[in-house]
Amino acid sequence: MQTTKMSVRTISRRQMLKLVGLGGATAALAACAAPAAPAQQPSAGQAPAPAAQPAAEGMTGDLRVMVCCATPSEEPLRNKFNADFEAKYPGVKIVPEILPAGQGYFEKLQTMMAANTLPDVFDMWEGYVQPYAANGALRPLDDLIDGDDQIKRDDILPVIIPAQSWQGKSYAFVYGFMPGPVSLYYNVDHFEQAGLQPPTPDWTWNDVREAALKLHVAQGDKVERYGLSFDNWFVTWQYMIWSNGGDIFNADETKTTITEPAAVEAVQFWYDIVNKDKVAVDETAYQMLGGSMAKVFAGGMIAMRLGNYWDLGELKETKGANWRAVLSPKSNIGQRVWYMHLGCWSIGANSKMAPAAWAYARDFVLQRPIDSVTPYIPPLKSLMSTFTGPDHEQLGYGALPEIVAQPGVLRIPGAGEKFDKIQGLIQAELDLAFTGKKSVAEAMAAAAPKVDEELARRA
Repeated sequence: MQTTKMSVRTISRRQMLKLVGLGGATAALAACAAPAAPAQQPSAGQAPAPAAQPAAEGMTGDLRVMVCCATPSEEPLRNKFNADFEAKYPGVKIVPEILPAGQGYFEKLQTMMAANTLPDVFDMWEGYVQPYAANGALRPLDDLIDGDDQIKRDDILPVIIPAQSWQGKSYAFVYGFMPGPVSLYYNVDHFEQAGLQPPTPDWTWNDVREAALKLHVAQGDKVERYGLSFDNWFVTWQYMIWSNGGDIFNADETKTTITEPAAVEAVQFWYDIVNKDKVAVDETAYQMLGGSMAKVFAGGMIAMRLGNYWDLGELKETKGANWRAVLSPKSNIGQRVWYMHLGCWSIGANSKMAPAAWAYARDFVLQRPIDSVTPYIPPLKSLMSTFTGPDHEQLGYGALPEIVAQPGVLRIPGAGEKFDKIQGLIQAELDLAFTGKKSVAEAMAAAAPKVDEELARRA
């Protein structure tokens, strides 16, 4: 049930960084930069590099840029951005620090923070900005934002402000975001063969279930085609719970609410598609099929896939696959609340190159260097028209900017840095449920006291 070998296993936000780097897909999860490379001549129709600017205080010296998991398709674009930045600011030399795929990015940051050796500008992620700011690791950006004539406060999308802020100040600058799981991918041929109308953005979970029952093809115990696949991990089950009106924590994040009916019933619905209807890829099928479920879907063995934007790389690599996508379905109460994936930059609290670090983050936002391969929604209203591309009709992304501007549609995890452990505690129990060893209610009841204990632990 997973895009990588993580079906019914614990997967953390830190591990997501590893997965993207290993996958080589066209989409990255986090704000990453690649090594500087020699400046290239602009191709036809490409804007020339910006003219060099005179050096100023904080604009002369090495600029340490901490990055993670840049995908192969992004690397030349990031190289070009870095080279152009150095040409524009000749006093600055970019010194990239790139972690290999599979190395713990936030573990590395924690070590650097303890040693007071944080980079000048580095990747941050949803849910991490606030605890890092509280620990004094991040520089407030408000003076840099307010002093910049290229960025206007009222141009920043309201939906991203809470994610990049702590106690009323900005500690990160989002360069792009996407919902998760954003898409219901579907095989056009399978729908036509079954005599079904294709999905729409207004589909509910019931619609998905009914279609999966009709699209699933089996002869006895031999499955010829699965009706559905989805990923059993925290992004998906938070989308399920939030969309059904439930939550993971109470308002002040002192207790978990995963045993409440809205949470249990949400996960139970999808559990039933796997274990009662038996029309979705389960753990046994996952092991048999092996590898990426996005690739298996593209190969025609799965009719529908509830997935994420980084599935696109493998979908596009599969020649002849006749698929399209719509936005992921609404719950049966008519709500759709997504996990918010962020790409954002922060500046180290003690950086002596803060002006250069800010210029790097700002230019990355304004120039959109990786948009051609990574479909992020931009953070500025004035840039919203750039969220277009030849794939957007096929992907059903057209309505996204308007939808995500609505209050409550996007959320980030609660509990700050404790969430990594908490999601693992919940995931371990849900793994047992989805493999049929206990009910969803039993799994949530078993996880709840462990989550409460972690919430009560002093950071």
